[in-house]
Amino acid sequence: MRASTNIELTKAWATVPDVARAQERYDAIVKLRRDFPRGATPAEALAGVQDAVIASFTATGKWPTDFARTASKAHADAVVWHAEIVALRRAEDALKFAAEDTRDSMAPDVLTHLDGRLTEILSAAKDASTALGDVTTAEQAIDAGADALDAWRRLAGLLGDFRNVRNAQADVLRAVTYGDEQARMRVWFAQGHGEVRGVRLDDVPEHIRSVMCSHAYTVEYLVWLAQSGKGYVPTSFDDLAADVEAATEPLAYDDHGPLYDYSPRVTPIPAPQPPKVFAHSSTPNLDDSKPRPSAPKPNAAVSDREATPVF
Repeated sequence: MRASTNIELTKAWATVPDVARAQERYDAIVKLRRDFPRGATPAEALAGVQDAVIASFTATGKWPTDFARTASKAHADAVVWHAEIVALRRAEDALKFAAEDTRDSMAPDVLTHLDGRLTEILSAAKDASTALGDVTTAEQAIDAGADALDAWRRLAGLLGDFRNVRNAQADVLRAVTYGDEQARMRVWFAQGHGEVRGVRLDDVPEHIRSVMCSHAYTVEYLVWLAQSGKGYVPTSFDDLAADVEAATEPLAYDDHGPLYDYSPRVTPIPAPQPPKVFAHSSTPNLDDSKPRPSAPKPNAAVSDREATPVF
C-alpha cells in the first residue's frame, strides 16, 4: 500500500467506503501473516530430523527404529505449515494490488472530498483575514496588535491544513496518471496550474504567481486565494487539462476562422470597337448585275513595319 503521513490524505481515503474496506482487509491479512508462528519448509524439517538421527548415532552407535515415523510426521507438519504461510503471503500480495486498484478507481471521489476540505479551509481563512488589514508578515502582525496577531496565528494553523490538502491532491493525481500525462501534469504544476479555476495566470500578481509555481505556500498567499474565491482541487487529469486550456487560450478568437467572399464575380463586357477601314479596302461586290459599290471611307491607316535590324 502507498503509505502516507499526510493526515488530510488519510482522512480523505477513509471517507470512501470501498477504499476503507479494502484497506481494512489488507491490514487484517498483514497482521495474520506477521502473527503466524515460525516454522520450517518440508525440506528443512526433513533435514532437521536427519541431522538429529546422525548426531544420536554418532554418540550412541544406535540407529532409532522410529526414524521413518518421526521423519514422516515432521514432513507432514511442515507441509501444512508451508502451505498456509504461502497462502497468507499470496493473499497479502493479492489484497495489496486489489486495494491499490480500488484507490485508483475511486480517485475522483477522494479528490472531490479534498476539494470540499479546501473550501472549508479557505472559508475559515477568509473570515480570519478580515482582522489583518494590510498585514502581510508575522512581524507586521505583532506590531499591529492582539486582533491581527490572533488572526495571523489562526491563519498559520490553516496554512498547515492547506499544504496537506495540496500535497494530497498532487499525490492522488500522480498515482492515477502515467507516461505522457504525468509529464504534462508536472509541467502544468510548475507553471502554477491546478491552484485557481477560471483565472488566467497572466492576470495573477507576480509575487502570487511565484508561490503558485514553487508551491512554497505562505499566509499571504492563503489570504489572497481565500479572498479570490477561485481556489479548487482538480477531480481528475481531464479536469486539470480543461482548466489549463481555459487559462491559456487567447482572450479573443474567431470560432469560424477567416472570412472568404464566395459571391459570383462578373466581368463587364467591353464596348464594341468599330471595324477598321483602310485606304486599300473595298466593298465586296456580291452581284455583278448591279453597279460596283463605291469604296468605303477609310478610318485607319496601315502602320509602318518595324525595321529589321541588320547584323
